Amino acid sequence: MLFSIIVPVYNVEKYLDECLESIVLQIEMFPNACEVILINDGSTDSSGKICDKYKEKYPNIIKVYHNSNQGLLLTRRCGFKNAIGDYIVNCDSDDKLENDFLKNIQEIIKKYQEPDAILFNFYRYDGCSKKIAFQNIFTSDTDCIIEKTEVIKEFMLGHHIVSMCGKICKRTCIDVNYDYVKFGKISTGEDSLQSIEIYSNAKTFAYLNKAIYDYRCGSGMTRKFDESYYFTFKSIFKQIETQKKEWKIKNFDELFAVKVLQTTGRAITQSRYNKWKSIDEQKKYLRKIREDEVFNNYILYLSKVKIELQKNHVLLIKLFQYHALTAICLLLKTKNIIERIFKFPNCNFKNLEVS
Repeated sequence: MLFSIIVPVYNVEKYLDECLESIVLQIEMFPNACEVILINDGSTDSSGKICDKYKEKYPNIIKVYHNSNQGLLLTRRCGFKNAIGDYIVNCDSDDKLENDFLKNIQEIIKKYQEPDAILFNFYRYDGCSKKIAFQNIFTSDTDCIIEKTEVIKEFMLGHHIVSMCGKICKRTCIDVNYDYVKFGKISTGEDSLQSIEIYSNAKTFAYLNKAIYDYRCGSGMTRKFDESYYFTFKSIFKQIETQKKEWKIKNFDELFAVKVLQTTGRAITQSRYNKWKSIDEQKKYLRKIREDEVFNNYILYLSKVKIELQKNHVLLIKLFQYHALTAICLLLKTKNIIERIFKFPNCNFKNLEVS
């Protein structure tokens, strides 16, 4: 069997039919080459019944697992553990595969003699229209082979290849017995965490410079406040650090500093979406991050890596460095007021951990 398509499901009754139709319509062109694994993560709406409906309709293609709520990370891992395909495809249950997704992937597999991992572009999708999110990451050509070092550098510096839904990989690149339970129900960072595993285990990479996946725009991490955001990523930083010797990348510490400071910038900006009782309460939250050992170790690289950071993050991190927490809170409050007045539209990636 060629493909195992993993779909974690949680309270997505509004979008699930559209997602599954985009998959099964093209699977019928690949007889005996695909399976779809739906993992219902304790949904409280009709999502579980929709999964069962599709299993009844496509009993030879679709498998359904009903679990108690475990969170996206462990739900996806359940899918991996039960997969039998040569390649793992990830599809979030509110997204869609383009009609030629499997055809395009199969062509790349043949052209490049079964690479361990294939990266590709995707669309931003709002349910009606779509717009390409990014392109030409590794080449302006239609496709290419990529050196592992280039993949890891891109992973460390940017967000384009973080999403689990923006890549497929051989099942052998995933250690299904690795214990992810220790990370718990992390609300963000699961894409980064599992990408570390894939990029560490894969040896050969191909890039398809074409958007073949529809990523539904949601409220996004940028408009949600998660008090544990920075410290969740701190546990992921530790996972990255364990790969330092194996990855053998020049300037690893500088690349790692970008990852740390990007996360710090996001944690600061996210704080503006919480309803703080007072500036002092917000400052207390920010101070906890400011005093963190990891941040203090890698702020030393700011002058070297600031070109890789968002300009607004550089400003905030510089203020952060000098403990100007009141100024940061006032700047963020002012930005909220400006956005309310002008009602700026927003369409962000929901799992990309980008801003």
